[in-house]
Amino acid sequence: MKLKNFRLLRFSAIKIALLFLGILLCSNLSYAHKLAPSLLEITETQHHKYQVLWRTPANAAVQPKPVFPLDCQLNEPDLTAVGTAMEWRWLLSCDKGLAGETLRIEDLIASRTAALVRYTSLNFPEKQSLLTADNTTYQFPVTAESERLVMQYAELGVEHILIGIDHLFFVAGLLLLAGNVKTLLKTVTAFTVGHSITLALVSLNILPQWSALIEFGIAVTILILAVELSVHKAQQASFLQRYQWPVAACFGLIHGLGFAGVLSELGLPKNDILPALLSFNIGIEIGQLLFVASLALILFVLNRLSTGFYKYARLLIIYAMGSVSVYWCLDRGISLAAELM
Repeated sequence: MKLKNFRLLRFSAIKIALLFLGILLCSNLSYAHKLAPSLLEITETQHHKYQVLWRTPANAAVQPKPVFPLDCQLNEPDLTAVGTAMEWRWLLSCDKGLAGETLRIEDLIASRTAALVRYTSLNFPEKQSLLTADNTTYQFPVTAESERLVMQYAELGVEHILIGIDHLFFVAGLLLLAGNVKTLLKTVTAFTVGHSITLALVSLNILPQWSALIEFGIAVTILILAVELSVHKAQQASFLQRYQWPVAACFGLIHGLGFAGVLSELGLPKNDILPALLSFNIGIEIGQLLFVASLALILFVLNRLSTGFYKYARLLIIYAMGSVSVYWCLDRGISLAAELM
């Protein structure tokens, strides 16, 4: 009897701890998917005169801002709100021009975002570079040297999936749902095919983009998966278990719309749309595989140490998915309803 009471007490303590964790995650991750990289577009319109667009997430922890060379003058900016982002537009004049000069993005580290710099000169085609916490400065080219476009967009894709908590929750759910490696590979591949299709269609302006509805839909997919994992009994195959890869492909279509939201805010280079799109998608897959491999290894090690450790880790992931996805559904549902009214 004492042993039974102890087990009940321990299980209650675990539930309270998991609930507390869910609440904590909700408070910090309510905008997990919405933080897209900032965008700085500089277009030379006349000799040493430029149009500047600076777009940054409105809900960033700290608003980053570009700092131009000392001999450059800016007029008063025009400020507008565009979706979940804020846009500043300036006219920039530099006595010596920008060739060979350096700009930096202030507070990029504190904002927890990256920044894509896109520069178009009168002398050569558009060039761009991705700035991160490790590299917050950009040196304007002197000549039309080739740009590492593929690597930059691949890096952007890796970064987006690894900081997109909602996508990671869903992929973690697919891992827990799969009973073996073969099923996991099929399911993850189907998810990849699904999100690749809608990512391409939206990025090429074939499908429209409705951020509020997409964000709500992503939260719903995570909640459905969390409920499935929490109530499913091993001896009875559910609908999701019988049709894992078709369901993953369908849900992937929804998540692909979310991935496309990042590219729609950043834009794609006009002359290299397909290479940039393909590179971004490859980056997403690389980040996704890294996450799946890491989580699978952790769960494997825990299971080898003790089946109890594995069960608690699995329960922790499921409770976190459920708690946070419920919060996201409410939060994003309210935002969607506000747009519809």
